[in-house]
Amino acid sequence: MSEQKSMGQATSMPTLIPSAVVLFLHGLESSPEGYKANAMREAGMPVIAPDHRGMTLNERIRQTRWVLATHRSSLLVGSSYGGLAATYLAQTQPERFFGLVLAAPALIRSEPPIDDPSTLVIPPSLPTIILHGTRDALIPIDVSRQLVARSGDHVTLWELDDEHQLRSSIDRVLEAVRTLWNAVIVRPKL
Repeated sequence: MSEQKSMGQATSMPTLIPSAVVLFLHGLESSPEGYKANAMREAGMPVIAPDHRGMTLNERIRQTRWVLATHRSSLLVGSSYGGLAATYLAQTQPERFFGLVLAAPALIRSEPPIDDPSTLVIPPSLPTIILHGTRDALIPIDVSRQLVARSGDHVTLWELDDEHQLRSSIDRVLEAVRTLWNAVIVRPKL
């Protein structure tokens, strides 16, 4: 929303930081048009979702850094393999993001530039919500629990009664994104 004026005086209305975007990194078997990215778009969020189909982790990170060059204020959202890339980017460039949402991050894959995903840590400056299904047969929920334990109190884990793709929990995914978006982006205008 923009500032409204009434009788020549400004009213106290929220305003949006104009360049802020949700930067969504999709999973290995997904696309920029997947259901999570589309759900965020349908909810009115300004989503940028690079096409990482067929790319290695290094290539995904390289392309995402190129996108970051034109979008300085981002809420980073990563799903599965995209969550692995997002966790790495958050650790190495935390100043580029105002929040992080991870959906069942694939923190079991070792691939350059990540030799050991168990060493990844989310910096304290980055408020983070991780969503992970308790019935995830692909990525064990324990890897998300361990990331929370390594990182600290600024990281919250939402354990959901769902499987890896979190299809039954899309409302919770949107809630997590809105929670961090609203905490930082929507600010009262004085």
